[in-house]
Amino acid sequence: MKRFIYQTLIFSFFVLLTFWWLLFKADGHNDPYYVKFSTPKQNSLILGTSRALQGIQPEVLLKELNEKIFNYAFTLRHSPYGPAYLRSVKKKLNPAADTGIYILAVDPWSISSRLKNLNDTTYFREVGACVDKTEKVDVNPNYSYLIHNLKGRYYQLLFGDKHTYTHPDGWLEVTVNMDHREVERRTKGKLQDYRDKLSRYGFSDTRYDYLKKIILFLKGHGKVYLVRLPVDPGMMKIEDEFMPRFNDKMKALLPLADGYFDMTPFNGDYQYVDGNHLYKNSGKDVSLKIGKWIKEKQLTNK
Repeated sequence: MKRFIYQTLIFSFFVLLTFWWLLFKADGHNDPYYVKFSTPKQNSLILGTSRALQGIQPEVLLKELNEKIFNYAFTLRHSPYGPAYLRSVKKKLNPAADTGIYILAVDPWSISSRLKNLNDTTYFREVGACVDKTEKVDVNPNYSYLIHNLKGRYYQLLFGDKHTYTHPDGWLEVTVNMDHREVERRTKGKLQDYRDKLSRYGFSDTRYDYLKKIILFLKGHGKVYLVRLPVDPGMMKIEDEFMPRFNDKMKALLPLADGYFDMTPFNGDYQYVDGNHLYKNSGKDVSLKIGKWIKEKQLTNK
């Protein structure tokens, strides 16, 4: 009996050791958000949904602005503007930061909710997701994040995704087939997905208020810039139908922020993975344009 107990303990020890070793392999290759929660607190941030996650490249901004800006954007599910995102941003920001640069990517969907519960935060779609539930956002290894979010799918830590990689600066690089037929197929599906949202989503006063709260919080730590990223012209038509006065809502925030850059007049100048997300080469160009715009703002406001 003692031998059996001893062997069981030895076996359990090695199982546990293997489990922790597996968790230690987490990185930007096998989990798209792990880098967000396993890097130190930051002095400058990029916020928004997946358009910013894929479209704004900190490395390009660093060369233009001489400032390390961490991409703390997630997805439309995880990081629309709301109480969960505000709490997470407060955790990620270095409290001593006072000259930071904060780029907030905005679009109609980031301030919208399902019509049934437009302004009830208890029903917001990000409730229960990693941005809402992750308590520690600056520890490595972040075992708590992995245990609560992988939920038994730890095997995926053994296999990197050849199509995606989250860089140490938070930018999600997506590499996919850009053959025009493939792009058309993905775009058709994505546009249909957003057309379906037209009858189910609406502008949320509460999300808009939380966007204001995030701006005001970050203003205490530096300069805040609002950016509307370019999208496929087909997506633009859907957004104009969904929220035709969106730009007016953003311009109303200008007394709180340090500028608003609407890049949608340049929609036709760029390549998109699926009509919604910039292809990485175009993202580089867009990031450079954003950097030059911010630099101009900085010089003007001196």
